[in-house]
Amino acid sequence: MEGTSYVYVLEMPKDPATGRRVRRKYKSVDQSVALSKFNEAKKKLIANGTLPSTSSPMLRDWLDRWLTEIKAPTVKPRVAETYRSDIRNITASIGAVRLDDLTAAHVRKLEHDITAKRSAKTALNAYRRLSNALADAVRDGLCDRNVCADVDPPRVEANPTVILDAGQPSMLIEQASAKPVEGKRRRGQTKDHDTDEDRAMWRLMWRVAFETGMRQGERFAIRPIDLVETDGIPAINVCHELQRYKDGVEIPAWLKATNVEGGIWLVPPKSHRGVRMVPVSRELWDDLKTRAKDNNIPPMTLLFTRRGHPLTNPVERRRWDAALDRAGLPRVTIRSARHWFATRLAMAGASEDARKAIMGHVDIATTAGYTHWTPQALGAITGAVVRDFGPDA
Repeated sequence: MEGTSYVYVLEMPKDPATGRRVRRKYKSVDQSVALSKFNEAKKKLIANGTLPSTSSPMLRDWLDRWLTEIKAPTVKPRVAETYRSDIRNITASIGAVRLDDLTAAHVRKLEHDITAKRSAKTALNAYRRLSNALADAVRDGLCDRNVCADVDPPRVEANPTVILDAGQPSMLIEQASAKPVEGKRRRGQTKDHDTDEDRAMWRLMWRVAFETGMRQGERFAIRPIDLVETDGIPAINVCHELQRYKDGVEIPAWLKATNVEGGIWLVPPKSHRGVRMVPVSRELWDDLKTRAKDNNIPPMTLLFTRRGHPLTNPVERRRWDAALDRAGLPRVTIRSARHWFATRLAMAGASEDARKAIMGHVDIATTAGYTHWTPQALGAITGAVVRDFGPDA
């Protein structure tokens, strides 16, 4: 007893960071309540592998602990949410199996259960997450091996990204500032309430998309202070992206995020290579500066907003699709503008290092995935090789 309370002390394993042993106390003025708290906590800690046990923890318990204690504190909130979604899929299929009892058959069952209703990409993500979690379980001595090593990962056939042909981006951009033709609206379709200034903004935004290859969140995050000039070269300093997080999500201090409004935050780019200078044409740079000046936009405020609020993917996508339709162009994705720019960089003869630097990629293989060679472009290259066979070569 401690004073007028009953206290039960649970001895925890040593903290790996400090080497100190931790004690958790469970107390209540009612002895049965204090004991119940103690037993429930001990049961849960044994189940997830925190406390030693004669049997290994169930996969679902380990995954919950793995995400909460190991992964979530080290990744961005959006990444943690993706992990959480993968774990839900794993738990629904094989979560009741203990770590020591997992076999290759369970991993194959996981793929089968997911692909019965979801995509192969979803199955691949679950496989990777399971493999990551089991690798940490082996490291912590909770099981002897990672059974994912005995199973090939799910095969995913990537859907090819369709990009616009040369000259077509200008047709799309032209339609950005065109007023929609009034007609019968489909169910759920709202009337366009954009002003002339709104339409001019989308025109400028999509010029940025095609002329810089910046990610959507990076474009949405541009501020007047990010428009820089170095040695006479106009550029955009890409140092943030706009991210929307669910209510209640804990934003780690190390992320160095700045709240814009509600659940919308300015955060560092996707990777360390995402922080970069993207050179732009003098014309585009001047038009961006003019927008900031004409609209009295402060240096640290978003350059692109709608009625004072940050832009979102659905808002842009609706206008993008409508402009494609008005221009008679195929329904390509907004992301295809980044692919279009990467392709033009390659066709212009930019080196691998330059392409990685401008696109903000760590690996050239990633940049290659954004590059779409046309038969005409490849034909021009091979034609130049053949010409070198001539007598003057």
